[in-house]
Amino acid sequence: MAGDPTDTPVIVPAGDGFFIRQAIDNMGWCDMGDYILVVDALEDAPLEGEVMAAIADTIGDKPVRYVLNTHTHYDHVSLNGAFVERFGAEIINQRTTTIEPGGRVFQAPEREVRMIPMPGTHTKEDCVIWAPDDGILFVGDIFGWGLIPSGGLLTAELRGLLRDTYRRLIDFDARLVIPGHGPVCRTAELVRWVEYFEWLLETVGDLVASGKSDREIIMSVTPPADMHHWWRFEAWKHEDALSKVLASARRGVLDD
Repeated sequence: MAGDPTDTPVIVPAGDGFFIRQAIDNMGWCDMGDYILVVDALEDAPLEGEVMAAIADTIGDKPVRYVLNTHTHYDHVSLNGAFVERFGAEIINQRTTTIEPGGRVFQAPEREVRMIPMPGTHTKEDCVIWAPDDGILFVGDIFGWGLIPSGGLLTAELRGLLRDTYRRLIDFDARLVIPGHGPVCRTAELVRWVEYFEWLLETVGDLVASGKSDREIIMSVTPPADMHHWWRFEAWKHEDALSKVLASARRGVLDD
């Protein structure tokens, strides 16, 4: 799309010794003193040289000791093997490692990084990565610039899990929020998504109950004006979210 902020990857300095590679697929890395910690590992294996050069240019000649995957979908793990081959890095995700509910802590002289399980809204493996000293929160695909992260029907159980998960994310009060894909954002976007989600549930539920057809609902439930600038939101993400809510309403699960 024209003017897409992810057309050209950008290295975003997020803090002292902390960097984000912002693109369609995001990743980050930080200086942990005598080693580097990486979060997520992109989608495209041919980007290995570019990524390794960016890490060396920003932090210097230090080994990557850990690679933390927010989850193990292919677009977050493609370079895992490259980090193992080059540095002998330990790959940590909920498929390869048991991470206790309270999380795993990586301690360095200047910062702490926590890997915290938060499963169920996108995959069973979801984790967030929280750097409290920097105020930086990696949320993987739990936040998708307007997307409902689950592809399933919005049962009462799933709606409750979504609300609880977002409440936990918002409570971090992060200075920067790093989604799995697209522009870096802030806690305000998480808050706005919850408002949007609740609005969709109520609005679509009422329209279905009133006997409106799918076409009438799709035509009348348009993207909120203040969200038009959200990444790819008008292009397809609002339509995707609306279709999930509508399908669930037609199945009657919004009434349980």
